Amino acid sequence: MNVTHIYHSGFLVELEHTLLLFDYYQGPLPPLDPAKPLFVFVSHKHYDHYCPAIWQLAEQHPAVWYVLDQAIPARRSANVLLVEPRQIYHWQGLTIETLRSTDEGCALLVTAEGKTLYHAGDLNWWHWEGEPEADNAWHDKAFHEELERIRGRRFDAAFLPLDPRQEGNAWWGFVEFLHACPCRHVFPMHYADNKAAMLAYLILPQLAEFLPAIHTEDQWQEA
Repeated sequence: MNVTHIYHSGFLVELEHTLLLFDYYQGPLPPLDPAKPLFVFVSHKHYDHYCPAIWQLAEQHPAVWYVLDQAIPARRSANVLLVEPRQIYHWQGLTIETLRSTDEGCALLVTAEGKTLYHAGDLNWWHWEGEPEADNAWHDKAFHEELERIRGRRFDAAFLPLDPRQEGNAWWGFVEFLHACPCRHVFPMHYADNKAAMLAYLILPQLAEFLPAIHTEDQWQEA
């Protein structure tokens, strides 16, 4: 398994026979092996998770399949699967499970070639200083409801928000997920150009036990 962090929440995962592209919206794509089918996943329609340029990939790559949140504007086609929260789909040799985001769209659980991956999209424990207490309480409850649906699941790779805009609360959802779901490899995301601020959370004692699994380099290859 080769993982390339493209930008923000965008990742390319290359398996032995399959390419998986998650929430791409900007940045240069690495070379795409034309011998491998490309699955393009979009968790929701926010500009920093979805770019219409993904449709051009079908003109550049021999076999492209799209797995999109139902709110994404998409033509009906045999190579497009629109997904809803809290569903399971078996499609083109993949198993795709969805959770309900605490913002918009879905989180994605994808099993391919015996590997199970989790991409959170915007499902996170969003606690914002200065926001109404009722709003933060709703996010707390909604995040933990989704987490309980998968508690105990094991993932080969998990892509999780660690967003410095949340200041002192940014690590809450990240750590809660890792306590609930053992992960072999963990990739922080949703930090845009604030990589240094994201890295500062990794020295917190609450993250210490997970550090061996956390990867922060732009390209990573499983041994």
